[in-house]
Amino acid sequence: MARRVLTWTGAVLVAALVAGLNFYQLPVVTLLPGPVEDVLPQVKVSGPTRTYAVHGSLYLTTVGVDERVNFYEALLDFADRDVQVVPRSVLYPDGQTEQETDLQNAAEMDNSKMAATVVGLRRAGLEVDTDPDGVRIAGVLPGSAADGHLRADDKVLAVGGVAVRGSEDIRTQIGKARIGQKLAFKVQRGSAVRTEVVVPREAPDDRKRPYVGVSLADIFDFPVHVDIQTENIGGPSAGLMFALSIVEKLGPEDLTRDRKIAGTGTIDYDGNVGPIGGIQQKLIAARRTGATIFLCPSDNYAEAKQGKPRGLDLIPVKTIDEALIFLRRNDSAAAAPAP
Repeated sequence: MARRVLTWTGAVLVAALVAGLNFYQLPVVTLLPGPVEDVLPQVKVSGPTRTYAVHGSLYLTTVGVDERVNFYEALLDFADRDVQVVPRSVLYPDGQTEQETDLQNAAEMDNSKMAATVVGLRRAGLEVDTDPDGVRIAGVLPGSAADGHLRADDKVLAVGGVAVRGSEDIRTQIGKARIGQKLAFKVQRGSAVRTEVVVPREAPDDRKRPYVGVSLADIFDFPVHVDIQTENIGGPSAGLMFALSIVEKLGPEDLTRDRKIAGTGTIDYDGNVGPIGGIQQKLIAARRTGATIFLCPSDNYAEAKQGKPRGLDLIPVKTIDEALIFLRRNDSAAAAPAP
């Protein structure tokens, strides 16, 4: 009889353990192929310039993220070649919260659009001055020192009584401030100019660094207006495709020529293409969409060619100029040589 009791108790414990594993969230996230979006319809150019019709597609690629992974999901993910399981710290370094990471990703997207606009307009033959003509608040972290005082789209005129023209000026003034002491932000909100007082707190990653919880975006006086429309996409990795789309819209030369071209890569103001994360997932997503060409940062090429899907030509580029040289080639359906 005792043996039956023990057996029954063991079964209950096993059942409880199985149920618990189903709800226990592991300290990992999974990366999977994300949405793919044609950038060309999302880039709107207006002003004293001519735009041209396009006859192909330039796709930005993304990585989907599952942030809550239980034991059984992890087992399935490890067996799925299209999915990558990584430590949670990869997505949220230094103990960052999801909200802090979202704010950072939004800021990186804004800066990516700005750099892509500068590079794209220049490659299209327009003169662009890269000295900032102002700076705006791109986002405010909920619950931060700035929350309730500063708002997205506020134009910052001065910080701590010192006039500012660019984001670096503001970072300098915040860095000089003292934690726990008032810091005045003079901002233009709509047509009104007002002063908002913010009390800096300790930065999440450095207790000695003052932190207010805002992301910043420089304002430039461009010769034409460029609006890049994106929703629910963050991070800097679409910069190359944004810049190429601007060149395609403003130039008489047909770069895409009815081709489905995908790609990824950060871009800086000099047109250099930088590495990104999740290259394998982006390649899979691109091929599923029907893309046959993939523009890849040279720094990601070695990793990318290991899992390149069939039917997708992988083109490594270090700069936007290398990407443009490739797109202008008559035989560009063939893959470019490895760097």
